Amino acid sequence: MLDLVPFITSHQGISTKDLASQFGITEDELLSDLNSLWMCGDNRFDLIDLQFDSGYVTIRNAQTLNLIRSLSQQEIISILIGLDLIEKNLSAERLDIVGEIAALRLKLGQGTSRILDATPAQDGQIVAVIKKAMVEQKKIHISYFSPTDDEITERDITPLHLSVSDGRDFVTAFCDSASAQRTFRVDRIQSAVLLDAQAAVTAPSTSNQELIKTALIISRNIRRSREMLGSFLTGDGAEVSVSSYNSEWLSRTVISAAGAIEVTESAEIRGRIADIATRTLKEYR
Repeated sequence: MLDLVPFITSHQGISTKDLASQFGITEDELLSDLNSLWMCGDNRFDLIDLQFDSGYVTIRNAQTLNLIRSLSQQEIISILIGLDLIEKNLSAERLDIVGEIAALRLKLGQGTSRILDATPAQDGQIVAVIKKAMVEQKKIHISYFSPTDDEITERDITPLHLSVSDGRDFVTAFCDSASAQRTFRVDRIQSAVLLDAQAAVTAPSTSNQELIKTALIISRNIRRSREMLGSFLTGDGAEVSVSSYNSEWLSRTVISAAGAIEVTESAEIRGRIADIATRTLKEYR
């Protein structure tokens, strides 16, 4: 379509049959492309003017696209990444679109496409299963990675609603394992399978765990340390506090900071960190 405009500009009055033949496409494809070109221009008040109802094509007001151009390497890479993301978010039934994407890759250059691979932040198939479960009011079985416990758990959940926070998707659901309402980050769900079981009776959000508040000092690697502590962190200076339900996660995070983070309050956690460090050092002797 990028080549159509300059070619028509230099071949005013060409027949649709000859024009289709020049580009190796059918007349129906050509007419579809010409109709699309109606929407091209500098702005919505300055669009290309095409006439082809008589079977002969003329074009006016196409100064912005009347020169033959080729895509830059950066433009090609951007398009290939976009095609990769679209393909990986497609359902298994859309083989027609997969074929179109393959054809576009071929036109853009196989050499570049072989070295590119884009992965969506979250699996479109998993989102589709969650939405279907919500509509049909059924349970789903998920494998979920928990960074606080550093493990993958298997759960049966009843999705209640999807939400977005800080650019990430979350699903609030009733979890059979916890017998309570829980919120899961969608990109941490490894797999999701729709079950025949009907949705569980929901319950208010509860937790039997006690919130642990700990005072810390960040002495170096400030940006990395703050990112490690994430949304559990409060405070802007070197002296901060962390609120978490999982002391094991906090202990691992402090140890992995390699001395950049020091626990100043909570003798229990300080003792646990010292014990883990001592046992770890013994493994190297």
